[in-house]
Amino acid sequence: MKRLTLLALALLLSACSLTSSSTKEPTPPLVGGDRDTHGCIPSAGYTWCEPKQKCMRAWEEACYSSAFEAIAWELAQRHGDSQEKISLTMEQQTETHARASVRFGPAGSPGGIVLASQKNGIWRIVFEGNGSVDCPALRADAFPQEMLVGICD
Repeated sequence: MKRLTLLALALLLSACSLTSSSTKEPTPPLVGGDRDTHGCIPSAGYTWCEPKQKCMRAWEEACYSSAFEAIAWELAQRHGDSQEKISLTMEQQTETHARASVRFGPAGSPGGIVLASQKNGIWRIVFEGNGSVDCPALRADAFPQEMLVGICD
């Protein structure tokens, strides 16, 4: 009788373990268990900073030391030039928006305007050149009106 009870108990326990493992929901990935193409961990707040060539958190360290540096770097990347060949003059800047004039090459070379905005600690060029401007999009991006004088009058 004792053996029968032990056998029944063993069968019952093994049935419970089989049932619980087959109905278990998959566990979500651990925070920090993901990596992007650069090896950064987005779930921990890390993004790739190209100029510094490292993963970083925007609220701990700025990818660029200034809007000027960010815009000059992005222009160089877009045009396949070195930053030394780009003449950038910051005309207006707030904490989140910037307007600059740019020239490629020596004095007298063609140039245009650059409008950039900052979101989550990252500066991005929104418009560059001399062509037609999407004024409603710039206003939707909350560009200050004084930066749009002569562009979106």
